[in-house]
Amino acid sequence: MIGLKEKQKIILKAVLEGKTQRQIAKEMKISRTTVAKYINDYESSKSKLMESDETKIKEDIISPPKYNSSSRKKVKLTDEIIEKIHSYLKENEEKRATGRSKQQKKKIDILEALRSDG
Repeated sequence: MIGLKEKQKIILKAVLEGKTQRQIAKEMKISRTTVAKYINDYESSKSKLMESDETKIKEDIISPPKYNSSSRKKVKLTDEIIEKIHSYLKENEEKRATGRSKQQKKKIDILEALRSDG
């Protein structure tokens, strides 16, 4: 998640330093689409500022990024899921104890395994 400081850095690098979206994305190690989103938002707010009410548009420019999480699917943490997570962690401990530490499941692997199980 990007905060206000990162959003402002993106805009400043694009406007003041004249860097491309690719360069900014590479330097800040974020997605190019994220960079494009904030630059486009800035440009549209800037054009609105020239045409209409200054105070509202200024608030849009300096406000922190907003994320729409209303369309996300809600997930419940049930006892069954907790049991599966504990079994994956126990499996990791066994692998670590037998010298197979590179075969352990990472957090993302556990999450993908849970998703594939439904």
